[in-house]
Amino acid sequence: MPRLRPLLVGIVVALACLGTGAGAAATGQPAAGGELATAAGAFVDSVGVNLHPGDAKAGWALAERLQDAGIRHVRAPATGPDDPALAGLRALAGAGLQLDLAVGAGTDPGAAVAAAASLGPAVAAMEAPAGERATPLRRAVLAHPRLPGVTVLGSGPGADAQAVRLDLGGRCPGCVADELGSGDAAVQVTEVDLGAGVPDAVAARYLPRLLLANAGLAVRTYVQGQGGDTGPGLLGQDGSPTLAYATVARMLALLDDGRRQVAPDRLGFRLAGDAAAVRHRLLQKADGHFWLALWVEEPGWDPASGQELAVPGHRLRVVLDTPVVGARAFVPELGTSPQRSFTGRSGSGRPLDRIDLEVTDRVLLLELLPRRAGGAAPRATAPPPEPAPVAPAPQAPAAAGAGQAVTPTTTAAAGPAATRAVAAGEPAAAVDPASRAPLAFTGSTALSMLAASVLLMLVGLAALFASRRRYRHRH
Repeated sequence: MPRLRPLLVGIVVALACLGTGAGAAATGQPAAGGELATAAGAFVDSVGVNLHPGDAKAGWALAERLQDAGIRHVRAPATGPDDPALAGLRALAGAGLQLDLAVGAGTDPGAAVAAAASLGPAVAAMEAPAGERATPLRRAVLAHPRLPGVTVLGSGPGADAQAVRLDLGGRCPGCVADELGSGDAAVQVTEVDLGAGVPDAVAARYLPRLLLANAGLAVRTYVQGQGGDTGPGLLGQDGSPTLAYATVARMLALLDDGRRQVAPDRLGFRLAGDAAAVRHRLLQKADGHFWLALWVEEPGWDPASGQELAVPGHRLRVVLDTPVVGARAFVPELGTSPQRSFTGRSGSGRPLDRIDLEVTDRVLLLELLPRRAGGAAPRATAPPPEPAPVAPAPQAPAAAGAGQAVTPTTTAAAGPAATRAVAAGEPAAAVDPASRAPLAFTGSTALSMLAASVLLMLVGLAALFASRRRYRHRH
């Protein structure tokens, strides 16, 4: 029996290691290191829009549009106490929107601050005139008892955050010089001019990419509200929503986290294949789901010739250090229903650790579904409703897995089977992991149980052999 003790100890240690490994795999935690995600709630809160609300009626109409789009911040001109536009600002404040009030050149800071104080806690920031020192405005804000904690924007001394204006001039967001730096300093992008003549279809691609690219670098990015001479915006001249409005609204609806901003985790992954011009932004929601935004950063408009440019798709593979239960691909320009779903190979018991996609200049959101504690599959998440009935321009499918195409749609899919596809050769009839019941018996679990059974059988044989030796020795 003493000779069998090392064997028994080794078996016990092996069983313990198997149990530990299975538990670690079931948690679905990101691998050590990797890229730190941006909180999805923080990204949604970073989006703002420039508006001139006018009177109270116009202010309430604009507030309704912004609430439908999930936008919480408005930048508007500061007014005096007798300005009729103050009623429009009161309407925005009454709707719960946060205001950044831009003080005009030559305006008395004290008068602007007094009018802003009448709007109550809705005033989140006040902005000094371009080219002027922010110190006088800062003194006026600090001296008013009804404006505690209001951020002062501007340039140079006296500003809590630097105000930056981006003039794309018809170029793509990644085609202009970087003006935000590394994001170490507090920066707010107060104006974005796409450029005169840019079509609405191109703006619907440029604006979401710009917002995602600025996430983590700028505290907030204010895009154009009603378009004009400096390019299109989220709304037309009559206040009607544009394709850019619908695309941004769908993106924010998919990433909305209910105003929660949790400390995000890291995710280990890499992009393989034709990824030279592909940009990405990693986000995470409070439920633990990672959302990887992918897009091709190439111009879709030539400002010199005034012609749209075709941007070819790039085929790439997302390789995950930590496998997931499944994934879903969304293209906000096409709708809020998943364009594709991904699972591991059927019958292999192998979790999903690589996803093949075709990425275009449209933003693609890849939701990664990690396994929950205890090995359970993730809880299903229903796509949000359509924010606006705006039809996008036709284009080839933006997401593809295993060489299969998806028919674009701007409405809710007819059914899961209509838009479901898979990665790495998974049959199209595979079940979406986000809609099926949690599975307790997976391939990895079966392998661990088989190994444990073999080891227990060895323990039984060893015990039987030892008892027979003792019996023979006695007789």
